[in-house]
Amino acid sequence: MVGIAPTPSGKGYWLVAADGGVFTFGDAHFYGTASTLHLDAPITAIAPTPDGRGYWLAAAEGGVFTFGDAHFYGAAHDLAAGASIMGMTATPDGRGYWLAASNGNVVAFGDAHSYGSPAQLQTGAPIVGIAATPDGHGYWLAAADGGIFTFGDAHFYGTTSKVHLSAPIVGIAATPDAHGYWLAGADGGIFTFGDAHFYGSAHDISSNAPIAGIAAPPDGRGYWLAEQGALNVFSPTLVNDLGARSGVISASVLDLTNGATYQYRPGETTITASIVKAEILGTLLTQAQGANRTLTSSEDATATQMIEDSDNDSATDLWNEVGGAPAVQAFDNSVGMKSTNANVAWGFTTTTAADQVTLLDHLVHSNAVLSDASRAYELGLMEDVTPDQAWGVSGGTAAGTKVALKNGWLPDGGGWTVNSIGWVSGFGRNYLIAVTTSGDPSMGYGIDSISAVSTAVWNGLAH
Repeated sequence: MVGIAPTPSGKGYWLVAADGGVFTFGDAHFYGTASTLHLDAPITAIAPTPDGRGYWLAAAEGGVFTFGDAHFYGAAHDLAAGASIMGMTATPDGRGYWLAASNGNVVAFGDAHSYGSPAQLQTGAPIVGIAATPDGHGYWLAAADGGIFTFGDAHFYGTTSKVHLSAPIVGIAATPDAHGYWLAGADGGIFTFGDAHFYGSAHDISSNAPIAGIAAPPDGRGYWLAEQGALNVFSPTLVNDLGARSGVISASVLDLTNGATYQYRPGETTITASIVKAEILGTLLTQAQGANRTLTSSEDATATQMIEDSDNDSATDLWNEVGGAPAVQAFDNSVGMKSTNANVAWGFTTTTAADQVTLLDHLVHSNAVLSDASRAYELGLMEDVTPDQAWGVSGGTAAGTKVALKNGWLPDGGGWTVNSIGWVSGFGRNYLIAVTTSGDPSMGYGIDSISAVSTAVWNGLAH
């Protein structure tokens, strides 16, 4: 679960999940779901229409989905790189809405007016929620460290940014008269400001699921806290830590033990650098299959150097042999990599972490594109990379774990792109993982970012 919204009567609420699923309780009615759609990024917020006969869902990459009597007034797909939508709220008449991004940008649509944003300020922590004043002439933004930013007729009543928090703030809810607000922590803690009263917290409730959001009924005499309700390796603490790092980080994980997917900014696009070599080899193998032959000794030697040593000359040789960008693009399309675009300069092919997991899935499981022999061959090379290539998604794993990986790194535009993809199996774990980074101040910094994700995934997916 990623969000909660109350009905106008306060006698019910909607819960929304990251996959777009909507769940109704009390007098909340069901008007549709985004769980059956192909989403470019997870859903992060829900906002009801004033009459409760519809709702909007907002995705991390700025997409907006409408249900019931909710009208579409625009989306925020053109957000600055690295930002994710973290909150949404509607105007009092329901003829507009605001979207709040993690970097502080606030985008207004319909009759919603922009009253400013902290995007250009040193917020110190990512924005995690937005709440509008009752007249729609202002709003509050809450940051993960409890920082509060006020705009329009929203008044400042206090902050937890100077308090040592045991868990990051995940949401904000305003009192009906706009003279106060509540902040909710991921651990269930509640902080009250202005005329917001304390009615209890979930801090002492035994649960492994962090809090995902807070909502208050119209009379302001209480509040609900919504748990995530399921394991998510991208915990609020990890998300907060990743958000504080330089550059752009994206990750996608598929737990092969139960089919669960975990994603962090999965819609971010980056250049591949050398991870594209896995696609080049896949292209070569499918072409050999089509000719009903095995690789020649020369192709085998070149492919081995390309994957195990990440040799660029070998990659160029095979890139040219298979037919360059058009051929690799055809292979990418055949395995369902919908957001990957082959570039004539192979290292500048663009991709997403989610697409890379799709590729890995075709290497691990039987499919109509790659034969079992081809899959085993490519995975064998990825399992046998040289020691200086064995970093990345292997970070945090136990000795003796089976890891098949491919890394890539490239200085670009004054920063570094550092990527790692792989299959991790052993010690009760079996998962696919892709982590991409860009804008890193150094190659080592990018590796550290990837290791932070890899370690959290390894620790979180123990069965």
